[in-house]
Amino acid sequence: MFEKLLETEQMNLSDEMLVVAGGTAERDLLRDCGFDHVTITNLDSVEASSHVEPYQWAHEDAQNLSYPQKSFRWVVVVDGLHHCTSPHRALTEMYRVCTNGVLVIEARDSLLMRAAVRFGFSSRYELEAVAAQGGRSGGLENGPIPNHIYRWTEREFKKTIRSCDPTGDHGFDFYYGLNLPYETADLRGWTIRKLLLKPAELLLGAVTAVLPKQKNSIAMVATRPTGVHPWINQ
Repeated sequence: MFEKLLETEQMNLSDEMLVVAGGTAERDLLRDCGFDHVTITNLDSVEASSHVEPYQWAHEDAQNLSYPQKSFRWVVVVDGLHHCTSPHRALTEMYRVCTNGVLVIEARDSLLMRAAVRFGFSSRYELEAVAAQGGRSGGLENGPIPNHIYRWTEREFKKTIRSCDPTGDHGFDFYYGLNLPYETADLRGWTIRKLLLKPAELLLGAVTAVLPKQKNSIAMVATRPTGVHPWINQ
């Protein structure tokens, strides 16, 4: 995802970047890409500055960021909004403090995903994240209560961005990915279903090659308008 934005010159490695609800996974990803100026924030005090070096760390609530408007060129979140009480509030806060745009990578809502939930191949609530933290954190607001997995659509993302900034036409881009729960299968207590993951991946790969919007992960990019609507100047 970041490589695509770098290739199209929407992002530069020298850009000031803020990551909300982030941690060591985001540190590793951005460091491997070569970004220089990154601040990683989280409610989790375990993610202290020494854990996200060489980047900066700050204790921040994604739904109520302490930064002034337009403090960072890009604001990024990777699978973090669904841990918020209000994912939309967190998204508008991300947009408020960006100068160029936001990049949001979250679960996507689709017919295929709803079927996966219905038949037990995916979850409505993220029990495994809390289990991985010993039942103490990893849920709603990084607490012990497993959060609902809020899944997004392109239309919903656009409406939220346009609502918080109705001054002009935004740039929107969407990219799709397929992620199967190999790492959390044991935490979910899967036995037979774990054996079905590989054939399911092959089948889903074929289906989503034709229907990419049925993939379960979506990267959503919104950039600020470069001009204002004509009626604003009238």
